[in-house]
Amino acid sequence: MEDIKISVIVPVYNAEKTLNYCVNSIVNQTYKNLEIILVENGSTDNSLAVCKEYAVKDDRVKVYVSEKGVSKARNLGLEKMTGQYFAFVDSDDYIDVTTYEKCLNKAKETGADMTFFLTNSVSNGIISKYKEKNLEKLIYENQTRYFFYRGSESVRTGTIRVLFSSAVHKNIRYDENLCYSEDFIYMIEAMKLSKIRSLVNENLYFNVNFHNVPFNFARKYKDRHNFYESAQIFSYYAQNYLKEVGCEDIMYAPRFDNLIMMINAIVGIRKNWLSEIKKFVNEPYWKDSNNKTAYKQYMKIAASSGKVVKLKAWLVYHKLYFAYGIMAKTYARMKGVK
Repeated sequence: MEDIKISVIVPVYNAEKTLNYCVNSIVNQTYKNLEIILVENGSTDNSLAVCKEYAVKDDRVKVYVSEKGVSKARNLGLEKMTGQYFAFVDSDDYIDVTTYEKCLNKAKETGADMTFFLTNSVSNGIISKYKEKNLEKLIYENQTRYFFYRGSESVRTGTIRVLFSSAVHKNIRYDENLCYSEDFIYMIEAMKLSKIRSLVNENLYFNVNFHNVPFNFARKYKDRHNFYESAQIFSYYAQNYLKEVGCEDIMYAPRFDNLIMMINAIVGIRKNWLSEIKKFVNEPYWKDSNNKTAYKQYMKIAASSGKVVKLKAWLVYHKLYFAYGIMAKTYARMKGVK
C-alpha cells in the first residue's frame, strides 16, 4: 500500500508560532509515502523561512508561495499535487500521527472517494471531542442538509476532516472571491461528485479553534474588503443548493443566519455599533433577509442550539438591536473578552 501517495496541502499565513507543531504532526505520520505541500501566502513573520527549513530536512516537503488568501494557497496546492489521494491541514492545527494510515486503509477497504474522520476542538490547551450525531446520515445517506444546521444537529463542514480521492475531486477549486465559507462550498461540491463515502470513527484532527471565543470570528475578518460580500455570495449559493436538493424547508435559513453573524460582527468590532447596525440592516439585501419565512426556517435549524442562540435570533427578527448588542457584549465579558 505504500506505493500510494497522499498529498497533504497546508496553507501557511503568519503561522511561525504554530507551524512546527503542525508540520511535525504530518512528517511523523505512520504512513510515510506523503507529499507535504506548504504554501506560504503573504506572511509578515518568519513562516516562509520555517517552511524552507522543513524542505531542507525532508525531501517530501515542497514549498510554494502564492498570493495572499487561503483559497489561493489551497488552489495552488491542488495544482501542484501529484498524489492519488489528498488532504488539507490548517497551519495552526495538528493531526494524530496515525491519521493517514487509518484513512487510507478505510478508503481501500471500502472503495471510498471521501473518507471522513472525527475532530477535536482545542481551546486554552483543553481538548474536547467534537460530537456529530448526524454525521453518518450525511456520509451514508447524503443528507447534506445537516451541513446547514446549528447546535447538536450540525455536522462540521471543513475540508480538513476528509481524505479525498484525486481521481474524483482533484479538479474542484476554492472560490477565491470569498474570505470565508469557501470551505463550506468546496465540501458541497465534493459531495456532489462523491459516489462512495466512509468514516474512520476516531477523533484524529485537532482544531485549535478560536471561534468559541466571542467576537473572534469578527476580529479575524474585520479587515477583509469582501467580508460582507462573502456572506451574501454564500447565502445565494446555499439557497440555490438547498432548493436544488429538495430542502425548501430550510433554504432561506442560511440567509438569516448570515444576517445574525454580520450583526454580531458589527457589535464586536465597531465603536458606534448601534448606528452601524441600523445602517447595515437597511441595505436592500440584508433588509430582505429579515422576514418571517427566513426566521422560522432559521429557528428550525437552530432547534438544538440552546436558549441564547434562539434569543439572539428573536431579537434580530424583532429589530431589537440595542438589546442584542448589550446581550452579546455581556456574554463576551462573562467569557473574559474585552
